[in-house]
This record gives sequence, C-alpha cells and structure tokens, in this order.
Amino acid sequence: MNFMTLRSAALSLALACTAAAALAADPNSFALVKDGKNIGKASYSIDTGKDGYHIKSRYEYHLSVAPSATSTTSFSTVTEAQFTNDYKVDLNGNYISGYTQNATNQMITSFQPNKTRDIVTVNQIQGGISGGGKPLPIPRPDFLVAPDYDPSALQILLTTSLAHPHADLKYTFVVPGTGTGPKAANTVVYLTLQPEPDANGTLDGKPIPLKHYQINYAKGKADLFTDADGKLMQADMGTLATSYIRVKFVLAGQ
Repeated sequence: MNFMTLRSAALSLALACTAAAALAADPNSFALVKDGKNIGKASYSIDTGKDGYHIKSRYEYHLSVAPSATSTTSFSTVTEAQFTNDYKVDLNGNYISGYTQNATNQMITSFQPNKTRDIVTVNQIQGGISGGGKPLPIPRPDFLVAPDYDPSALQILLTTSLAHPHADLKYTFVVPGTGTGPKAANTVVYLTLQPEPDANGTLDGKPIPLKHYQINYAKGKADLFTDADGKLMQADMGTLATSYIRVKFVLAGQ
C-alpha cells in the first residue's frame, strides 16, 4: 500500500468515525401522528462500522379503532404496544441479524437469514420458552426487516440506497406481524424508491431544504422527506395513515 492509498484509507476511516459519533449522539426522536393526533413516539440510534450498521430503536403507540357499522359492540378497540428493536445490516443495506422485543408480553422475535439468504428463520421466545423457528421464504437476498411504526428501517433504506442504489430501484421489506393468529403473520413487501420534487420545512424554527422520495408498493405508497444529507425528517406512511415526524421539524404547508 503506497502513501497516498494509506492516507486516503485513514481519511475515510476518520470521516466514518466522525459520522458514526454524530449518529450515535443524535437523539433521532420522532412523534407518531395519525389524523392530526399524537398516537406515540419513536427513537433510534445508528452506530456505523467498517462492515455496516448497528441499529437500536424504540417505538410505542396507542391506537383506538371505533366499531364499524356492522359491529355487535359499541366499544372501541384499543391497542397499546411498546417495542425495542436491535439489529445489524451491512453497508449495502442487507439485513444480517436482529430481534424485536414486545414490552407488553415480553415476546422476543428474532430474524436470522440462512447463508444463501433465501430463507429467514423467525423464532419467538416468551418466558424463556421458544416457539420453534419458522422459515419465511425470501425471493430476494437484499432485504430489510421493517416493523410498522419504526422509522429506523426507513433511515437505513435511505442511507444505503443513496450510497448503493439497486440497479432496478427495487427493494424488499420483511414486515413483522404484531398480533396473534393470522394477524401475527410476517409479510414480504416489494417496493420501489423514486425521487420526487424537492420540498421545504423548518427544523427547530430554522428553514431547511428537503429531498423528497416516494416509496411505492402493492397496497399504497409512502412519502419520505430528508435533509440534504439524507437524514429522515418525516415519513408519511400511506397504509398506516400515520406520519413519523422528527421532533422540532415542520414540513412546509402543514
């Protein structure tokens, strides 16, 4: 290795360490907003290493669903949940390993891809008892695990796709189920990520220019707004009818 190559490598390492420190120090706190009402909150930290990213997140929400016209009860259905998420991805955004923990019932759900990355073993442990690993076929090896109401997966999608975009601009999410029975089924979602016209907003009262990206998938779309460096400011999640909004951020026109 010559001097210039060594110097370049050292500079790249220094920049990576600086970025990792900044991400770790940043609280990355978000409000979860539905129909103009705050239904919860989320936060995450991202540590950057030479082989990829280590992400820790926490998200909680309170949902109240009014009975339908055909319902036999007059009571609203209330769902309260609190999760932590700890996982690793490589520099290209490929999920390596990790788990989520439901604080309500202490259920730990882990996700482990096989060597060929066409199967993910999903294992649930509650009270020290394993429910046995269940295989989930994955048609593409380049995927992320993206729980509902957790903005960290969107940030990782943005970070890695901007640095290493897929040639076909197509990406894959595994969305963990959160209920019981059929509602607990894990879902594989295919999506595309495309740029949209720039936007504007304010962060802590100061104007900030924004990049705008749209996620398209079979059941709807999502609009993501980032700063010039790709840091997520707001995500409007169509299928959830919920926005993840960074604390002290306001999108212009809202």
